Amino acid sequence: MTLPLSPRMSYGQMRMALYDVAPDLHVASAWLPGKLDGIYCLATNTVLIDRRITYTRKRCALVHELVHWQHGDDTSNGCRGGKLEQRCRHETAILLINPAEYALAERMYDGNPYQIAAELNVTIQIIQDYRQWLHDNVTV
Repeated sequence: MTLPLSPRMSYGQMRMALYDVAPDLHVASAWLPGKLDGIYCLATNTVLIDRRITYTRKRCALVHELVHWQHGDDTSNGCRGGKLEQRCRHETAILLINPAEYALAERMYDGNPYQIAAELNVTIQIIQDYRQWLHDNVTV
């Protein structure tokens, strides 16, 4: 299934879109331990997003966990590093970044990742992951 998301959607719009395409998926806010922004539990079909983080981080964490959900990855027991996490990070960046808007932001802000992230309403990590994906997949 293709996720019904676009780079311009807010966190709230993303959550609302899920009601139509994934009515059995539960998305909720919680106090997550440590530095976790989100987790997906396969057993309960639940995405939890840390309630203390900014809305920009929430939308990035939600898309990240939705990619895990789409692939059937269970992150409730930890999913650090490895091929699954790398795949998820690349797919998340691709879903959250419009290539034309990224290229414009690169030129506007002379490659400054903090300003590009702010312009595109994503985290620095998403910018880094997108740049890595570009490096790995685009030939000049």
